[in-house]
Amino acid sequence: MEPSLIIGIVVGLAALLTGYTLEGGKLVSLMLFSPALIVIGGTIGATVASFSLRDILQSFKYLGKTFRQPNSTSTKKLIDKILEIAAKYRTEGITALDTIVQDPELQREDMLLLKEGLVLLQDGKNEEDIQYVLESELHAFSTQKAVEASVFESAGGYSPTMGVIGTVMSLVVVLAAGFGDSAELAEKISTAFIATLYGVSLSNIVYLPIANKMKMLTKKSIIQKEIIIDGVCMISKGEVARSMENELSMYYQAFPDGHKNYKAGIEN
Repeated sequence: MEPSLIIGIVVGLAALLTGYTLEGGKLVSLMLFSPALIVIGGTIGATVASFSLRDILQSFKYLGKTFRQPNSTSTKKLIDKILEIAAKYRTEGITALDTIVQDPELQREDMLLLKEGLVLLQDGKNEEDIQYVLESELHAFSTQKAVEASVFESAGGYSPTMGVIGTVMSLVVVLAAGFGDSAELAEKISTAFIATLYGVSLSNIVYLPIANKMKMLTKKSIIQKEIIIDGVCMISKGEVARSMENELSMYYQAFPDGHKNYKAGIEN
């Protein structure tokens, strides 16, 4: 579980609202429906117009995975699995793959690339062909995930603009009503800027942090897939487990607290 996204959003919003009240502002004055409708509705409309509905749905599905980021523990399990497969392959030969590819653990989404590599090995593909196919899969994966992160990144770009549009619209209404009491006019003008506040706040506290979180998750997922590609290629060459572990252990350093596993791996 990776709760930092929620913690960050809550802390950010709490800091803004607390600072506003310390300056003498009243929270109820920020709770206006029309600015929220303009900013949120306009942002949704512009974002939907920019992407396919399938990409948007996939983006929200991927958002749920930002709470389960890869870490050094899951990477260790992946490397241990690759080493286990390599040991069986060296002792039993290609016939061992018939059983290995049926392993329920390899049916998980994050392990399908490993299964695909083993199937290619089972079909007699050489190292170059296996690497080409798996790297093509990795490129397709990274491209799709970049599109999904771009959904929230684009929302972060549209939101401030929608806030400015909402403010301009409110000012048009205020000016069209004429200049009456100065206190009333000042109140209406201050209310007009709430749309800008909504737009900028949502962009920098919600949309852009979500996009950055997705990008970070994608980078770590790519590293784990690179581990799989290197591992399958080394299995195809028949490398010994000790040599494989030494090479794959270098990837631990890309994850939090991975130095301990990295050190243990290269010292084996």
